Amino acid sequence: MKLLNKFLIPFAALSLAACSSLEVDDSEAFSENFPEDFDGAVYMELHPQLVSLQVRNYIVNYNADAKDADSLITAEAVIADSLEFIADTAQLHKIYASPYYGGYGEERWQEAMEPTMNLKCKMRDRYTMVNLNQISGEDTTHIKLLDPITFVKDSTDTSKIVSVVGKADSAATEVDTLVLSDTLVLLSGKNRGTAVPDTVSCDTTYSPGAVSAPQLKFLAAFNFVNTTKDWEMIKAIPIDTFAISLHYVVFGELNGWAYRKCKDSEKENPVISEEYPVTKRYCADASGVVREIK
Repeated sequence: MKLLNKFLIPFAALSLAACSSLEVDDSEAFSENFPEDFDGAVYMELHPQLVSLQVRNYIVNYNADAKDADSLITAEAVIADSLEFIADTAQLHKIYASPYYGGYGEERWQEAMEPTMNLKCKMRDRYTMVNLNQISGEDTTHIKLLDPITFVKDSTDTSKIVSVVGKADSAATEVDTLVLSDTLVLLSGKNRGTAVPDTVSCDTTYSPGAVSAPQLKFLAAFNFVNTTKDWEMIKAIPIDTFAISLHYVVFGELNGWAYRKCKDSEKENPVISEEYPVTKRYCADASGVVREIK
């Protein structure tokens, strides 16, 4: 990915500035380097990120020219326009999901728009966990009592605790006396443990789904600074299909980029295993797996 980014940035400027001005003879000379069955439209379909890059590069240049030509496009105006761009969910959805622009896909959009559940509880540190165990069969339950807690000792043997007095929960209004027995055991009457939170009430709220900050930063590159009709303007951008095709000659072939879809007879061909610079040509199967062309 780093190699791709390193190449694509200068390539965008080179292709848009130079390719459109190529003479017919130059274009024909380049065409000799393409495979015989190369189709620029198919290559663009297999690698829509090349369209996205070209569109973003176009908008960068457009915005720079617009700011130079219109003194009303101030920094404050740009910020206001950007906020409108982000707030237009319907438009943002189209750009986000399109393989040729945002490239994130419809499934990721639906995931991003899923509401987030928030559980907020009011807590009070009112209980003290006593080492009082209720034994039922093989199960042991730790019992918590509301302070103040009283330990009742045997009237004749003051070293022996016979019961524990306290409120069993924060809603109780009556004090409970828990008499120790074979199934209710006080393991320690001196060390009663630490305070634990008592849940008073909980409220559930939902936050609306939202596009993540990194994704918004990327999508901001599709914003025209002087309009809210960004989607219409994006769709009207002329795509230099020859520049995208030229990408294969200059970069794609040496880096193992698939240039066409695999035929039925090639769907089981070995997947790409070469490293740059590659020596073979490749196709992409229906799942996007890059396979050798033999």
